[in-house]
Amino acid sequence: MMEFTLYTALGLTRLLLLVFSIIMPLMIALELFRYYGLLGKLVKIVTPLTRRLGYQPDSVYPLLAGVIFGISYGGGVLIGESRKGNIVGQQAFLIALFLAICHAVVEDTLLFVAQGANWWILISTRLVLATLLTLAGSFMLKRGWL
Repeated sequence: MMEFTLYTALGLTRLLLLVFSIIMPLMIALELFRYYGLLGKLVKIVTPLTRRLGYQPDSVYPLLAGVIFGISYGGGVLIGESRKGNIVGQQAFLIALFLAICHAVVEDTLLFVAQGANWWILISTRLVLATLLTLAGSFMLKRGWL
């Protein structure tokens, strides 16, 4: 029994250190992105691509925030932008649809890769599925089906 407890405690400690070593740099990166306005610059770069998915330019910022830093942060930005009136209902729906499948791409991928997953399969599957469902959702919204 003592051997099992020690083995479990050691395994949990390793996992905790692994998660900490992945999450802390990402939190520092988030602060640097905020401080230097890098997310705003990235928005300008990807806006032509996101326009094809049915996103208006104001919707790209919360979308990127969620994809890069997670659904909680992206959702917070989405709520803030919605309250300001920058994002309307259909745009909020499309953002939420994409983020439901493809959020925290960096963080989640690093966590799963640390456990032995293939990063290419993780990222490509999430991006392709989220893009296809967003295209379908955008198509349905334009037709009045949603």
